[in-house]
Formats: sequence, structure tokens, C-alpha cells
Amino acid sequence: MQDQDNELLKLGGKRAWDDPDDKGAYISLKKQANLKKLRKSEEEDVISGDKYEIRLRQQHEKLHPAPKEYSDKDIALLKQSHGFLEKKRSKILPPEEIEITRVRDANQQAYSQCVVQSVNFHPNAQILMTAGFDMTLRLFQIDGKLNQKIQSVYFKDMPIFHAEFNSTGREIIASGRQPFFYIYDIEAGRVEKSNQIQGRRQDKTYEHFRISPCGRYIIFVGRDGFLNLVSYQTKQWIANMKMNNWVNGVDWSGDGKYLYSVDMDAMVYQWDVGTRRCVHRFKDHGGFKPSSVAVSKNDKYLSIGSRSGIVNVYDKSRLTSNNPSPLKAISNLTTTVHHTKFNHDSQILGISSRSKKEQLKLVHLPSLTVFKNWPTGATPLGYVESFDFSPNSGYIAIGNAKGKVLLYRLRHFASA
Repeated sequence: MQDQDNELLKLGGKRAWDDPDDKGAYISLKKQANLKKLRKSEEEDVISGDKYEIRLRQQHEKLHPAPKEYSDKDIALLKQSHGFLEKKRSKILPPEEIEITRVRDANQQAYSQCVVQSVNFHPNAQILMTAGFDMTLRLFQIDGKLNQKIQSVYFKDMPIFHAEFNSTGREIIASGRQPFFYIYDIEAGRVEKSNQIQGRRQDKTYEHFRISPCGRYIIFVGRDGFLNLVSYQTKQWIANMKMNNWVNGVDWSGDGKYLYSVDMDAMVYQWDVGTRRCVHRFKDHGGFKPSSVAVSKNDKYLSIGSRSGIVNVYDKSRLTSNNPSPLKAISNLTTTVHHTKFNHDSQILGISSRSKKEQLKLVHLPSLTVFKNWPTGATPLGYVESFDFSPNSGYIAIGNAKGKVLLYRLRHFASA
């Protein structure tokens, strides 16, 4: 595929951490053809595990040097954090009508060639990431006017189903329907390719995952009700957690100590990640087939979207019974709810469906009512595939099936 954006990187080769766990082991460089390139001379054969690791890293850097195309200005943009870091004290958001204005499309300098599967704001800089089926990850500096493109990375062997910044914003994890995933070090311009996760050889795809807010874990959704817990630091498997049916959604608590998951039987599980145990389980009200789950950043709310279009909003402090009642069942969507997401101060819940055009609503959480003035019949949302709020909720970015990322300014929030 010919990319239109002159991608900065073309990927391939092996990961830098294809290392044996036992650094005391010895490895023969002659027995396997793919290891012969690590030799310093034709006669060299057995080396220690430590030397093997060093050779792998040297070979990886040789094959994938840091891109030279980045200017000092680009790197400065990536490193800056003053734009979003300053947290403003939240004012009470009024119900019924939201003050919202469309600005320039976030990706106007480089529209995607097809569906935008993921949009994600950097946690503390004025940067938005977009990714999708055109196998390209792009970064934009968001100002609502120019929205300058900073970088793009092309993955030659993986249409991207999901991508996220890590908790520091220094790396991005990208995955698809492949038995591996990619890690992109933004400042270094370096891409590394994972191995298959140990412990779950049955899983041939890692398209669904979430990074914990604490930055310690990645949870990958596996087959047959399995949740695969992986160390973010080492990218190695830690443990499996098992549900009774297929997993339809996962999300982390605000502190990353708990994981919430939903299955096809409308059962909701709360996991203590430290002990890897299910500490509570309850039935989602109504018994609809869940399709998504989200936890507010202040840990006050839990939302569960379903295939019926209903979104149940729960008070997390009242989830002690086996059949808790939601605070409200939001019924403004009529097709499968694919995404639910809370803004930074938990005053807004966004809900969307990609099954029908213009299916995105914003819920005013204090009153549990949907804003009635937006979107309107003239709002050109198209088929909404993804959306995200900026760190201080000044913007909402909306990726659609046409490859556009619409950008709207939420005027109630003074800081972007």
C-alpha cells in the first residue's frame, strides 16, 4: 500500500526484548539460522545470556535506527506539557444545553485513508493520536486552527484496531488482529514488536486491550473468557483471570488497583489486580447483552452499554449487592453501544454506536440527562467509530468511518 503521508518508519524485524529470562543461560549462535547474524565472526558460537541481549539490541538498532526526519521543533512539541498539564478547578456544568463549537478537523493535514479506529489525547500535552485500518498512526498538535501533523508511523503488517498512550504519554501501544503488538517510543522515534504473550498460546489476536492508569499493567482480552494481565515494564505475561463467558468489555478503576469486565451473560466482574481474584460479581440490570464498560476517573460512576442501545449508569459505592439498581438507564441510542467514556471531572459521559449514522450523545451526569441541543440533525458525525475528551475536556475528538476526526470545543471548560 502506498502511503500518502511519507511515513517516517517502516517496521519489521524482532523486538529488542526477545531475551531469555535466565541471564545465566548460554545460547548457540550457529544452531539457528536467524541467530547467525548476531555473530562477530564466523567461528563464534556460544555466548552468555547477557551478551545475547546486548547483541539483540544492537541488531535491532541497526535495523531500526531512530528517524532523522524529526526536527528540533517536532521533538519540542512532543516533549512540551505545559498546554494540558495545568489542571483547572472544575465549575459546575449546567444541564440541558452544552456550549459546543466545531473547529477545524483534528486530522485536516492528513486524513486517514479509511476507518479511524482509535483517537486518544496525550495525558499532558497538546497532542492527539489517530490510528486505524490504513495501518498508520498519526500525531497532531491540537490548537483548533492548524492542528499541525507532527509524526506518522506506518505498520506494514497490521491494520490498527486499537491504540493508546501509556500513562506518561511517552509511548503508544498499538494492536490489531495479529499475535503481536507494537510499542512506539515517541521521543526516540523507535518502534518495537512484541512476542506472543506467554501463558495464552490459544490467543491469536490482541486487538482489545487497556493500559492501567497507574502505568503498571496492560490487560488484553483473550478468548473463552480469559483476561491476560501483562506487565507494562517488561511486556511479559503475569497472570490469567477467567470469566464464565466471552469478555465484551474491560476498564480500569481510576487508581489501577481494580479491573471491571463484562461478559455475554450480563455479568459484571470486579477484579483485585494485586491478588488476581474476583472480589465482587453482579448482574447488569435488565439482563441486556453488554457491549462496553467504563469507569469514571474519580471512581464515582460505572457505565455499561448494551446491544439494545441502553446504557446503565451505576453509583460505584452502591455495587455491593448481587443485583444493584442503576442510577439511570439511558435510552437515547437505538443500536449497539460500542463506546462509553467519561470526561476528566466526571460531569459528562459520552456514549456512541457505529451501527448507525450520527449515533453519539453526551450525558450530563449530575442530572443524568442527555444534552438536548447537540448533536443536531446537521451535525456531520457520520458513523462514529471512536471519540475521546482532551485532558481538561476543552475538546472532544470524534473519529468516523470516512477517515475524518471531527474536533469540537467544549466552551464550558476554560482549559483545553
